[in-house]
Amino acid sequence: MKAFKIIILFPLLLLFISITAMSQKGVPDDFCLTEDEYRLYELINAHRMINGLKEIPLSASLSFVARTHVIDLYTNHPDTSICALNSWSDKGEWTPCCHNKYVPQEECIRNKPKELTNYTGEGYELTYAEMFNTNADTVFRFWKKIDVANEFLLNEGPWEKKSWRAIGVGIYKSYAVIWMGQRTDALPSPGKCTGKAEEEARQTRAAVAAAGSIKVVSSRTDRFYVVIASFQSEGDAQKEAKKYKDIEGSNILILKNNQGQFRVSINNYPNLDEAKQGKKQYSNSFNGAWILNF
Repeated sequence: MKAFKIIILFPLLLLFISITAMSQKGVPDDFCLTEDEYRLYELINAHRMINGLKEIPLSASLSFVARTHVIDLYTNHPDTSICALNSWSDKGEWTPCCHNKYVPQEECIRNKPKELTNYTGEGYELTYAEMFNTNADTVFRFWKKIDVANEFLLNEGPWEKKSWRAIGVGIYKSYAVIWMGQRTDALPSPGKCTGKAEEEARQTRAAVAAAGSIKVVSSRTDRFYVVIASFQSEGDAQKEAKKYKDIEGSNILILKNNQGQFRVSINNYPNLDEAKQGKKQYSNSFNGAWILNF
């Protein structure tokens, strides 16, 4: 049975709150929404129009914040212990937030769109998570049948006096979030990514930004690398590499070859003899480590 979690943002009510922070500002020029993200946006606006409400303009800034958050949730799992689903980890270039009903961090939450982008207003977030990869239709059906979520979508109940002028959407793996704002976004609305490869590449770039970047080496250096793991996607390689980036004396890198494989290297050396000695250093922790000249 799938396990669902939902959190909706009420600044003054007893429901969990969340919005993110990042020290670097700016939405990439080529930022786009995945097919699922765009569909969720369309489903929400269709739901509003059926109920006599205006469509909400799609915001590049809030969607960038949303994308960053869902990737942080999937990669770093800040929603553990007493921290709510709308919390942010300390693994990226943003202000971490461990939000809960006992120690609410409303200021850390409300100003996140301003910190992460040039969006000038506050943000309000609705979140969703399950055990397996999700999609727009599943998320929308769940929100629609939950009163507190549906009120958020339709400006009812505690949201009646709010006027949503911007919406951002983010879906990644088993997480989905939307952000609402009362100020219009100065940036043009983002479009859909034009192809699967482009979509995955842009998600990966967002993942790197969200999770703390591990450098990717794609050109030959003629150095000798002690490799500890191999993956078919950069996102998975980044996730694995981050586990070991704080090992003393290590130099974690990701190697990308022409076949699209991503290898995690714990350290690298100028010649084979030094690499063999280095491999011995890590043999107790990484039994399957091997040396690659790249």
